[in-house]
Amino acid sequence: MADQEHRVVKVEGFELACNLPAFVGNSLRMFNKRSALLVRLTTASGFVGWGETWAFPSSASSFIKAVLAPDILGADPTTPRAIQTRLLGRIIPDRRGQGHMAISAVDIALWDVFGQITNKPIYALLGGKIRDRVTAYASGPFLQAGDDRYAGFELEVERFVNAGFRAVKLRVGTTLARDTWAITKARAIIGDGALLMADMNEGSSVREAVRLAHAVEHASLSWLEEPIPHDDLPGYKRLAELLPLALAGGESFCGVQSFRDIIGAGALDIVQPDLAICGGLTEAMRISGLADAFGTTVAPHVWGTGINFLASLQFSSILTPRSGSVPSPLFEYDMGYNPLRSAIYDPKPDRDGMLTIPDGPGLGIEIKVEHFSEYIADHWVLE
Repeated sequence: MADQEHRVVKVEGFELACNLPAFVGNSLRMFNKRSALLVRLTTASGFVGWGETWAFPSSASSFIKAVLAPDILGADPTTPRAIQTRLLGRIIPDRRGQGHMAISAVDIALWDVFGQITNKPIYALLGGKIRDRVTAYASGPFLQAGDDRYAGFELEVERFVNAGFRAVKLRVGTTLARDTWAITKARAIIGDGALLMADMNEGSSVREAVRLAHAVEHASLSWLEEPIPHDDLPGYKRLAELLPLALAGGESFCGVQSFRDIIGAGALDIVQPDLAICGGLTEAMRISGLADAFGTTVAPHVWGTGINFLASLQFSSILTPRSGSVPSPLFEYDMGYNPLRSAIYDPKPDRDGMLTIPDGPGLGIEIKVEHFSEYIADHWVLE
C-alpha cells in the first residue's frame, strides 16, 4: 500500500509542439514539426516528477488515460520498479509498441518524484554515478528538402566544431557519391582527432551499406548506425559479418526482449535505447545489464525535449565503461532547431567536449512549466 503522504494524487499530460523553420529530415522522411508528451505526477505531499515520450504524443495520452491510470493514481512513487511491473502487466498484447512508449513517460516521472522525495539525483537511486561528465557528440545536420540534400552541410558541421564538440554523427543515406562526399568533407572539417559517425536512418540496404563503409574507410568512422530497418535481424547479422567498422542501432526498440534478440545474435556493437521509447529508466537498466553480459556498448539515443535529455544524462552517468578507441558512453546531442529541449535545458560542452551530469534532486534541475508554456498544444489532468 502506498505511503499516504507520498501517494500519487494527480497525473497531468502536456502535449507540446513547435514548428520548424523549414522541412528537414533524414534518408526516409521529412518533417517540419516537433512534438512530445510530458507527464507530470504530483503526490499528496506536493512533490512532482516529470517524464516524457515523443513518438506519438496524442496516442500516448489516450493510452495513459484509458489503460495505465488505475495503476498510477494512488501509487507509491518510491517504488518505481514495482509500479512499472504492474504497468507492464496491462500491456501484454502490446509488448513492443505504444504501451512501452506510454510507460516510458510514467516511469521517468516516477524516478524523478522518487528523487525529489529523497532529495537525491536519479543516479544515486540507481546505485551511484560512475562519472561526473560524459562525452557528447553533435547529432546532425538534417538532410534538406530539394535537389541538394546537403545544402548548408559544411557550415553546420563547422558550427558543431565551434560549439566545442569533439565528436559528430552525420545523417547520410542519399547516393553513394554524395554520402561519400559528405563524410569526407566532415572529416576534413572536424580534424583527424575527432570522432565521426554516420546514421543512415534505416534507409539503405545491406549491400549499399557495405559499399559506403568501404568507400569511406579513409574517414575512419567510429560506427555506422541503422543502415536498414531496425527489426531486420537477419540483415543486421549479415552486416555484422561484412562491415569493416562498428554497427549501432536500437533506438526504436521497446522492451528488453527486443534488445535480447539482437544482442544475443551478436548483430550490434553499440545499442542505443531511447529512455522515452524503450520503457523508461527501469527498462533501460535491464537493457544495460543485458548489454553488460554480452560486452556490448550502450550509447543512449536522445531525442525529444529537455526531459528525455536530462533523464538520459542521469542514465549515462551509471553506464559500464568499455575499453576501446571510442569513449564509452557517448551522449547524443541533437543539434537541430529544438526549443522543446532548449527551453528546458540548454547546456554547452566544456573544453573537453563533455557535458556535466546535473546533481540536483531527481532529473537534476528544477522543471518549470512557464519555460515551455508557449509550446503547450494540449493539457489534461487526472485526479
